Amino acid sequence: MKRNLLLLVVALLIFSGCSSSEHKAGKRYIVTSPEIAEIIYLLQGVKNIVGVTIECDYPAKLNKIEKVGNFGKVDYEKIISLDPSIVFTSGLEQELLTSELEKLQIPTAKFYPNSIDDMILSIREIGKLIGVEERANFVADSLMIEIEKISQNNSDNSPQVYVEIYNNPIMSVSDKSFVGEVIQISGGDNVFAELPRDYSRVKAEDVINADPEIIILTCPPEFTAESIKIRKGWEVISAVKNDRIYTALDIDPDLIIRATPRIVEGMKQLQKIINDEK
Repeated sequence: MKRNLLLLVVALLIFSGCSSSEHKAGKRYIVTSPEIAEIIYLLQGVKNIVGVTIECDYPAKLNKIEKVGNFGKVDYEKIISLDPSIVFTSGLEQELLTSELEKLQIPTAKFYPNSIDDMILSIREIGKLIGVEERANFVADSLMIEIEKISQNNSDNSPQVYVEIYNNPIMSVSDKSFVGEVIQISGGDNVFAELPRDYSRVKAEDVINADPEIIILTCPPEFTAESIKIRKGWEVISAVKNDRIYTALDIDPDLIIRATPRIVEGMKQLQKIINDEK
């Protein structure tokens, strides 16, 4: 399952040895998005990362880097004290962060990949920004090839899939969201494809009426399959009756909700679930 990702990493290490002079030395990066932190790390830019938010937890080496707060609330004094060359920010609640940093005349670079195409473009642009453009293009091109292979490996059947990203209130994803696109590429049919927003509240009765064949929970591990089965009225849902409820114990949520190169591994795991492969 991880073979292609391993080959990509090995190729990058070889590539790194051939083009290390391309890397921009002396830069100081603060990264407030776990997705961007993963991308920079893979592109060999981790040596310049001087600060991250607590959500930047992969790979494990990022845990040793100075913390500047969390995704929704950063420590501005800490950021200033680290004297960054660039602060990499994201969208959503970080729009204000980007604005405030600009007022402080701290250089920022905002990346909020909300689709596969956005992710590929972000990898290329980040690579160019940190001085590893050729390497970034290699990664982006390799990912495009792998994702195309996955999309060509789907079965003729497209089972109805319900993804629950939060349980109180219940929230799911539309086809316009990153997760929704991942479901489509992996061979599933999203039961809430037409939600008004990328990530929206849904009613329990609407889930029951949609009768998904597969339920995927991206909530923390404490939300178990059993917690779904005991919901009032949900016992009639096909996924519940056929024990096709998948939790964080079955597939790491970060592999399908984070727009990073690991999405290839996530899609392969998700495709096995959708195809009911053991």
